[in-house]
Amino acid sequence: MVALGATGLLATVAGLVDLVGDGDDTVVLLVVGGLLGVGAVLLRAATPPAERIRDANVLVATVASLVGFLLGVAGLLLATGLAPATTSGIVDALADATAVGTTTALGVLQPALDDHAGRFLLAGAQWLGGLGALMIGVAVLPFFGAGREFADRSRRGGRRPMTPDQATAVRNITAIHGSVSALTWVAYAVAGAEPFDALLLGMATASTGGRAVGAPLDTAALQWVAVGGMLAAGTSLVVLWRLVHGRARNLWRSDELQIYVGLVVVGTLLLLLWSDGGGPDGLRGAAFTVTAALTTTGFPSAPGGTWAPAAPILVLGLASIGPMVGSAGGGFQILRHRILAQAAVREMLRQMHPRSLTLVRLGGRVADEDTLSKVVVTQFLFVSVLFGTALVVALGGLDLVTALGAAVHAISTAGPVRTVDGVVVDPASWPDGVRLALLPAMVIGRLSVYPAFVAVGAGVSVARDRVRIRRRWRSLGGWRRARGKVNRS
Repeated sequence: MVALGATGLLATVAGLVDLVGDGDDTVVLLVVGGLLGVGAVLLRAATPPAERIRDANVLVATVASLVGFLLGVAGLLLATGLAPATTSGIVDALADATAVGTTTALGVLQPALDDHAGRFLLAGAQWLGGLGALMIGVAVLPFFGAGREFADRSRRGGRRPMTPDQATAVRNITAIHGSVSALTWVAYAVAGAEPFDALLLGMATASTGGRAVGAPLDTAALQWVAVGGMLAAGTSLVVLWRLVHGRARNLWRSDELQIYVGLVVVGTLLLLLWSDGGGPDGLRGAAFTVTAALTTTGFPSAPGGTWAPAAPILVLGLASIGPMVGSAGGGFQILRHRILAQAAVREMLRQMHPRSLTLVRLGGRVADEDTLSKVVVTQFLFVSVLFGTALVVALGGLDLVTALGAAVHAISTAGPVRTVDGVVVDPASWPDGVRLALLPAMVIGRLSVYPAFVAVGAGVSVARDRVRIRRRWRSLGGWRRARGKVNRS
């Protein structure tokens, strides 16, 4: 239902936007969008009541919705002719749909400047993908088995929480994401971008998707707007919510926010040092590259000066860390890294002082042991998918450095991949098999790992149960046949 509704909305709006351009795809998109909308309404009517749905089923439905949306976007790319209906074109459609839907800047399709429908499809799919990631991280996982401590539900001291319940969470998330997108759009327009280009840039920035085809960031003003927009998109929605409601006084006490800002500042200074940069232009270029990497937005940028060997490692490391939890960005995210660091320190202290009581705190509260174990499991799965993907794409023909970079960016939903000199790698040069091998990592990374493996586990359980039922049925049939032979004899 969610996949059909989101794809139908995207197709309808893209069809209307195409009237501003060449208008070749308007009819197709409006018809497809209408049919998908009707299908979503019919499925909504057939959905069982919420009290009859288990937590595991919600997580499985979340995974199915994302996969369905990605397939729907791929179908729209084929229907509009942006990707030809050939084997290579189908690979391009699947790869680009997954890249934009998971906000991973590893797409290759390049619509013409007058193809407003194609350009909007890619940017709009990113925006919906970013909104979906926020819904998963803030309105789904904290209510269904993971990350409960990360939700903003406290009403102490007359506070107005962002997510007191799911319905309110969905409304507030949509309002904040839409407001950030609109403000970024206006800021790009004021900085000199054409209105339609500013719209595409705003959606690509707010969603941390990083793809705005035909909308260049070629001036200092536009790049500074991009830096500000990316910083906002990588900030937790809880922080933005408290800023809006005048509760900013104690925000700086947040360790996660301090680390986030510190990574941007220190990363910018280090990149300046390791790239022979200097002056206002060097500072802007370093800040743009570092912010694009840390927030996993992935706007491409040419390396300023000569990069030292440590510079691309810095950018890759920032992309794997990611921004704050509760943002549209990907990666393992800062709060989870902090939890792991505290858990590691606690274990070392236990080795030296077995009787000591050392607690891990999150936001002033003691973290639950279940939360710690889930973060550790998430880290194991994250690293396993990363190295498994790197191995597969290396066997597919990429060199080891590029394969590792591609895997990190895929699981972190970031981009672009760079060489050791800092030059951006064009994914179009990769074999089709390599690009397809990266798609599962993108999906798993966008789902924050946990729901993806819950869905896989649920699918394996269902398949195992069906196999058992078939075996029992077959054994029962054999027993009946044997009994019939005995009775006849």
